Amino acid sequence: MSRGAIILYLCLLANLTISQNKLHLSTDKDSAKIGEPIALKIKLDYSADIGSVDWPEFKEDSTIGNNFEVWEVGDLIKQSEINENEASLSISQTINVVSYQTGFTPFLPVSVVLDGDTLVSNALLLTIAEVKVDTTQGFNDIKPVMHDPLTGWESFSLWISNNWWWITIVLVAVAISLYFILRKKTEIAEPEIKLSLHQQYLLRLNVLLEKKLWTKDKVKEHYFELTDLIRSYYFDRFGVSTFEKTTNEIITITGSINIDNEVSGELNHVFKVSEFVKFAKRIPSEFEILRHNETTKHLIEVTQPAEQPQPEET
Repeated sequence: MSRGAIILYLCLLANLTISQNKLHLSTDKDSAKIGEPIALKIKLDYSADIGSVDWPEFKEDSTIGNNFEVWEVGDLIKQSEINENEASLSISQTINVVSYQTGFTPFLPVSVVLDGDTLVSNALLLTIAEVKVDTTQGFNDIKPVMHDPLTGWESFSLWISNNWWWITIVLVAVAISLYFILRKKTEIAEPEIKLSLHQQYLLRLNVLLEKKLWTKDKVKEHYFELTDLIRSYYFDRFGVSTFEKTTNEIITITGSINIDNEVSGELNHVFKVSEFVKFAKRIPSEFEILRHNETTKHLIEVTQPAEQPQPEET
């Protein structure tokens, strides 16, 4: 088939009509080598009376036209133009395509849908040339592996001269880090202050009293922690376990401990009131609660072990 016949066939296939709506294809070149990108521009000029435009979706690695492969898809560009008589709109998009068929290669028309009617573009005829290879030349041998002419020490010296600034920064950073690490190790650690038993329990009591649970409608929780503190103190100070004991049993144990009778009586009152609070039989007054707190503190203070005199140095 002659070139003229191909062009005539493509023009008939495009079904071009002279109207206000026009879909046109153009390229930046009429010929290209096989595999060479071709910039294809698709432009639609249409009347502002058109309500909807169904633009085709082009995707990379797909094919369009006549087995032209899409390499890159550009953005849609929309424009409008208003003159004295009418308003017109346009949409354009540039697509990079390649062909791997040699010779006269037709690019078939594309189409869009305007208000349900199909509008077909023109067709293109492109010349795709193959890349000629000179087969008269012989094959070149693969070159051998090149060896570094410098010795190991010369290569190292060259690397030092090119990177001395970074090496200096690293060495300074390492030296500073070692200085602070060694300095921290040589510092004399302050001796840990060990609290005595009565100091530990006075601290626990102060923490409990600072909560002031009885002022927050938590009288039950306050007496639970207060009596638990007394039970723990009995065990740590006198070696007497009162856990899982009834109130009467605790009162009996309290009487057997070497505690002042007045303090013992106050402690018995604390445990009895705690029992009433536990079963919601009685809510003590704030004055009574404060007295029980003071009784617990007094217990810890009057029962602290006497300090052993340190032997005199000779």
